[in-house]
Amino acid sequence: MRDYKKRLKKPRNKMVSGMMYLLPIFILFMVIEKLWYKVSHLGKLVVHNLHLDDFFGKYSLTITTGLLILLIFYVFGYLATLPRFMKFYDWFEGMMLDVIPGYSKYKTELENKISPKPDNRIPVLVNSPMGYKPGLLIDEKATSSVVFFPSTTNALEGEVLVVENKIIQKINLDAKSLLGIMKKQGKGLPVA
Repeated sequence: MRDYKKRLKKPRNKMVSGMMYLLPIFILFMVIEKLWYKVSHLGKLVVHNLHLDDFFGKYSLTITTGLLILLIFYVFGYLATLPRFMKFYDWFEGMMLDVIPGYSKYKTELENKISPKPDNRIPVLVNSPMGYKPGLLIDEKATSSVVFFPSTTNALEGEVLVVENKIIQKINLDAKSLLGIMKKQGKGLPVA
């Protein structure tokens, strides 16, 4: 009986891993499908009123729906340049931050993937009673500085401490390299 359970454990783990891998893709397709479905109702009205089915044939609804979605994206891109719309957007996004857990994390990750910005934070080692702790220098003042200590699993999570400048040692790396080293649990960290 135990051998049977042992043989089923590996395929079960593979299925769970596959499910976790496909879940974000599945959610993305669900959102796109919902958007397409909602806009296609409007597309039917446009096709019927402008008699586009005579011109495009059986693909008229598909073409019209695609063009309407592009038009919606364009209009909202234009609205994003208007100050009043930005005030509304900021209010709405603030509400989303309160209602949806993890919204800010996913928004930041998406923004970084769409248009990555250079990370100008300076990698440092901070001398602590347990040893040197790697972190990123956020703000440096005359006697003390703000240092962010990222988590090994997620570079957006961690802790922020104000430490004295005398226990900070700058290291010759860029922030992206340090975060990559942190994901590998410190392997490759330049230590003496």
